[in-house]
Amino acid sequence: MLVAATAYRMLHHWKPNNVKKDVVVLIWGGAGGLGSMAIQIVKAAGGIPIAVVSSDGKIDFCKKLGAAGVINRNNFKHWGPITTEINKPEKFAEWTKSAREFGKAIWDIAGKGKNPQIVFEHPGESTIPTSAFVCETGGMIVICAGRTGYNASVDLRYLWMRQKRLQGSHCANNENCKGLNDLVIQKKVDPVLSKTFKFEETALSHQMMKNNSHPAGNMAILVGAPKMGMGKK
Repeated sequence: MLVAATAYRMLHHWKPNNVKKDVVVLIWGGAGGLGSMAIQIVKAAGGIPIAVVSSDGKIDFCKKLGAAGVINRNNFKHWGPITTEINKPEKFAEWTKSAREFGKAIWDIAGKGKNPQIVFEHPGESTIPTSAFVCETGGMIVICAGRTGYNASVDLRYLWMRQKRLQGSHCANNENCKGLNDLVIQKKVDPVLSKTFKFEETALSHQMMKNNSHPAGNMAILVGAPKMGMGKK
């Protein structure tokens, strides 16, 4: 409920930049907890979810959830915060060349000239510059976390000249939770539970997340329960 309701609020709450039919949504970390929920929520609304992952091994997983296409971010090298070095013509040209190549990868999936109207952000520091660059004019970069760091940087020219919106978002209210729960009841969103740990394995699950070695989807920890089964032996 944590990641699913958070993703629902990010995609549905911040009107008029809410997901709807044919809206292109770029989803960072498509195979993770937030991303796996976001793909399904966008698809349920009739939007076009495009997932970004860290390895080719996660591509099929995202497509099975409903992603229209998947991009391996390791095929590009321009990640990280931008600095005042970007003001040097040669540095600006170098960075924007790679950012445009990433944008073309989006076009290859959505269609030429179709930029994401919503960018579903949570990596933060390493990806915000690119998110602000590829987001459609009048679109929104919505962010709920900063996994790679909190000191994000953007080229403000793309933000103000293209009238883009940088929106913070956190967890969910009752209306958001009901909206998400309704999608689960309608079987349009699956929890995508990949692995369940015993309570004493909590540290192991956290270490797997730190090492980015956790399985795709969501993990759960049993609290006050010896095993899974909803009370069944």
